[in-house]
Amino acid sequence: MNKIKVGIIGSGFIAEHHCYAYSLLPNVEIIGICSINEDEARVLMKKYNLLGKLYNNYEDLLKTDCEIISVCVPNFLHQRITNDILNSGKHAFVEKPLARNISEANEMLETEKSSNRQIFYCENNMYAPSFTKVKQVIEEGAIGQIYMGRGKEQHSGPHSAWFYKANESGGGALLDLGIHDIACLLWYLDCNVKEVFCQKKTIKPNRGDFGQCEVEDNAVGILYFENDAQIIIEESWTAPGGYDMRFELFGTEGQIKVAPTFSNLVSVYSEKGYEYAVEKAGSTQGWTFPVPSEAWSFGYPQEIAHFISCITKKKKPLTDGTFGRRVLNIVDAMYKSATTKKVEEVEHLI
Repeated sequence: MNKIKVGIIGSGFIAEHHCYAYSLLPNVEIIGICSINEDEARVLMKKYNLLGKLYNNYEDLLKTDCEIISVCVPNFLHQRITNDILNSGKHAFVEKPLARNISEANEMLETEKSSNRQIFYCENNMYAPSFTKVKQVIEEGAIGQIYMGRGKEQHSGPHSAWFYKANESGGGALLDLGIHDIACLLWYLDCNVKEVFCQKKTIKPNRGDFGQCEVEDNAVGILYFENDAQIIIEESWTAPGGYDMRFELFGTEGQIKVAPTFSNLVSVYSEKGYEYAVEKAGSTQGWTFPVPSEAWSFGYPQEIAHFISCITKKKKPLTDGTFGRRVLNIVDAMYKSATTKKVEEVEHLI
């Protein structure tokens, strides 16, 4: 069987999820990883027994005969690297957010159109088992028409300095976490957002070894949908205790609550602590709620498997570049609202 050859640019937290997801697929071979952190990349390659080559210049990876490259790099590199991947004749699996802003996203989609290759937008939450079950329940009409709800993501903050720099990241907690909530809500309600309102703050400006936080570390927003539903989203980089994400959706015939983190699926009390509970958990002492098979629970392997299937079967993915731009367009409107302190219209995309 001829295997699909893939490459990965980046070697951090997200790159490891991609390595794991690819390793589960018998028809896929990782032929190379590119990273400026050679030691980190070698650890990753050893962990997943990767026989491919280590590159320190991504342009060398583009010269190989791989078909797909995962873009697991800081936000400010998304546009340039994705465009180069597409122009080299390869598909790009781009981690969220698609870009720092809608202008960059538009340029990426123009390159996609001219390259005859495709952007696959990595929005893992839409492939997570608990969240896909919510979609199934909604589609079956179990809760009627959704009219109100709440989405929430929080943790104590990212573990890389670039997240806190405005030019490198493009935004803070709203762009990093809120983008997940917005994507799922568009999917759940299956209609457009017409207006938004947003407030943002920086609660913890000093981030120690990571320097000053130049972006918002907390944001609250309201999404006003075309079907008259209004949904609140809450995003935070200052909440201790580990990664917490959840939805509460209220419909005319019922309601849904879902929380793959901070659930009672597994509960542990330990005075001494243990190795790992969930992403961003600073301690495992006392009561903790470890997430079993974290990558699987958060949808990373399912996402990558879906993308590979779409390529081999020539199908449209659930989350493509156009969808990524659609989400980013709403985020841009929310940032505008946070500046004007008014409800802002979401511009209709062509």
